[in-house]
Amino acid sequence: MVWMGMANNMKPTIWMENDQLIPIVTQSNPAPDELLQIIHCNWYVGCKSSRCSYRRYRFPCTAVCDPCQTENCDNPKNSQEVCTEEEEVDTDNLTH
Repeated sequence: MVWMGMANNMKPTIWMENDQLIPIVTQSNPAPDELLQIIHCNWYVGCKSSRCSYRRYRFPCTAVCDPCQTENCDNPKNSQEVCTEEEEVDTDNLTH
């Protein structure tokens, strides 16, 4: 199989073979285990108290927050803040 002219450069550590070549996105966790434990909320009565881990750690709730699914959520961090022109970051002056 030739993909973008790289037929001989495909390493088995980057691609898995099961009758076809499939890219491996990652073999590690998307974040440290401590962070994954913090931002998982299954509190069954909504986000009114600090029992909601999103609210406790001052994160806005996300779609993976089971009770509220971000609709009608009582987490104050979910409020949409409007950024004014003065608050916007000037990306032209940023250095990498």
